[in-house]
Amino acid sequence: MQSKFCAAAAVLCALCIISNTYGQNDTMPVVRLGTAVVKRAGTERVRNTAQTVETADRDYITRNMGGSLSESLENLPGVSSINIGSGQGKPVIRGLSFNRVAVIEDNIKHQAQQWGSDHGLEIDQYALQNAQVIKGASSLEYGSDAIGGVIRLSTARIPKQHSVLADAMLTAKSNNRYLGVSAGVSGRSDKFFASLRITAQDYADFCVPKDFVNIYSYRINLNNGRLRNTAGREYDANAAFGFISNGWRHRIIISDVNSYSGFFANAHGLEPRNVDTETHDKSIRDILQPSQSVNHFRAAYNLERWTSQYSLSADLGYQNNYRTESSPYVSHCYMPETCPETYKGDPDIEYLYNKDVYTAGIKTNFMINRLAIKTGLSSEYQKNRIDGRAFIIPAFNNLQSGIYASANYQINNVGYHINSIIFEGGIRYDLGHLETEPYSDWFRSEGEYVQRAKAIDRNFNDISWLLGATLQSGKFTFKTNIGKSFRIPSAQELACNGVNYHHFSYEKGNPDLHSESSYQIDGEIYYTSRLWMFVFSPFAGYFTNYIFLDPTPLFDRFYGCGNQIYNYQECSVMRHGGEFTIKFCADNRDIPGHNGKIEAEATMEYVKVRQTSGNKKGYGLPFAPPPSIRLSTEYTRVMTPKIEVSIGAEGKAVAKQSDIVPPENPTDGYFTTGISAGTTFKHGSRSISISMRINNLLNTEYYEHTSFYRLINLPAQGRNFIINLSFNL
Repeated sequence: MQSKFCAAAAVLCALCIISNTYGQNDTMPVVRLGTAVVKRAGTERVRNTAQTVETADRDYITRNMGGSLSESLENLPGVSSINIGSGQGKPVIRGLSFNRVAVIEDNIKHQAQQWGSDHGLEIDQYALQNAQVIKGASSLEYGSDAIGGVIRLSTARIPKQHSVLADAMLTAKSNNRYLGVSAGVSGRSDKFFASLRITAQDYADFCVPKDFVNIYSYRINLNNGRLRNTAGREYDANAAFGFISNGWRHRIIISDVNSYSGFFANAHGLEPRNVDTETHDKSIRDILQPSQSVNHFRAAYNLERWTSQYSLSADLGYQNNYRTESSPYVSHCYMPETCPETYKGDPDIEYLYNKDVYTAGIKTNFMINRLAIKTGLSSEYQKNRIDGRAFIIPAFNNLQSGIYASANYQINNVGYHINSIIFEGGIRYDLGHLETEPYSDWFRSEGEYVQRAKAIDRNFNDISWLLGATLQSGKFTFKTNIGKSFRIPSAQELACNGVNYHHFSYEKGNPDLHSESSYQIDGEIYYTSRLWMFVFSPFAGYFTNYIFLDPTPLFDRFYGCGNQIYNYQECSVMRHGGEFTIKFCADNRDIPGHNGKIEAEATMEYVKVRQTSGNKKGYGLPFAPPPSIRLSTEYTRVMTPKIEVSIGAEGKAVAKQSDIVPPENPTDGYFTTGISAGTTFKHGSRSISISMRINNLLNTEYYEHTSFYRLINLPAQGRNFIINLSFNL
């Protein structure tokens, strides 16, 4: 805790030093590069860039709020989620996830223990003002972890001068008896602004439309369909303050996310039959072992400078992610039958991770007539420490730095019915250094302390580049870009050596792995008119050496407790697919005598992946999302100048996924439906909104191929009634 507050104090000192340097006038204009957008149903599509970008505003996130941020965004084309119970999830962009999707929170890359499929993001989604999804390789600007895409999040809004804003939101969900409340206040004088948000969430064990589940050859009965010990609690705080003066903006953001939740008791560890079901089933809200406790602390300082010709942005950040995973002491392999008194730690702590992350970056934008030049320099240092009676990854230090430059040139009024053409391109160079510490078991195996991990000292360097063009002609926009991206291998891919109790697997790293390299081409055809919108976004890519966890036919009965051995391998991979959206929107609420709006939308998604080398040549990749189509419609009517109501319905059809990598099983297709309704009462700048939604209306038993629990044939959540009540004052 002392290191957290020391880092926060350092950021505060930096603010004080810089703020005393500049004047007190905020009348300078802002340089805006590539920000033309088209709005649709709470989202915006950025047009003046060759990349495929969608932005979801706060209203969209609220109306689609799921148990995790990735669930709240999965209705966006090309975005899906690896759901972990009812309160966590990992975002997937066009079939890529884990360390291939970078999450940027207020200009700082979110870093936690998100390397495992059971580790979600530690972010308060109630605090989000907007979320921007950049689909496709984005290593040029965001570095190594953005080889599959980027999710940019903004939590701190800056109010208008001499204003005070307040809001509150209450959420309830029937499936897991979820209760959530979040309240925020923000204000600004002439120069100074500040905001504060507090969030609390509490949820019980969630339900599936099934009374039993088969975990390998064991039948596990469920009490009323509830997954015992999947309850959880979360308490979050987010504060921001700063001031604007003479074309400079200073801002400090401090947040703290605390969560405590259980793991499905019958799907953790090596003894799913020996769970005390009577104790677990006494209460649907208690949290017993196995469980996880996570605290994510973040302090960030942002400095921005703008004139009519250039802008400057500098960021400093500190994060501490403290995670413990607990379960009762059980002897495996050569471990003592009972924990000896000589053991120095807590015998119930299975894993403990404590990661400090320090981030610094600077970006500049220059306008020279129609040429926009962007440059950037960034660096990040991670120090991860471990503890606990079990072992899977070693402690490590990781330093990565990169520098890039890009250019954007726009030609207007080209002729031949072409409004404008934009050319863009850029190049980036990165250096990385990773050191892991050796690890030996704390207990003897046949008379010796077995070394599970050796020290690794690796250097990496790579180049990424991008070339693209955007053409606008009347109601059409055409985009295309081609580029190379990279990803530096992580510590677990290089040096892990232990049991993953969530997957019943023994995972082994490969210290000889190279950086992933990916070549990708994608594009977009976009048409918009008064009533219609069509978007087609195809993509194709080639990984020269994709890193993945490869299951083998071998089992380790000495140090892997009899579990199947998985090795990290690299192979070449081909990917292609795309998204296609059709939308109709007739809105005449601004026409006298008319007061309605109707929207209808269909979105289709498709991803195809093939390994083209290695011992799994011809197979796809794990967690590949199957083809799907989503249909939705909504009708909104203005009843009075102060009251607006809406009703809606949606359906989602998902195809069978038989393109698997053993031990994955094929997943049958399914169709789910949902309905929604809402009303808003407005009085001046104040408003009260009530929205209701029923997911999985027919309580369909279906299986999500990208679900964390798909491995044990656990269906998705059953019917879920969700109600949101929000106040804006």
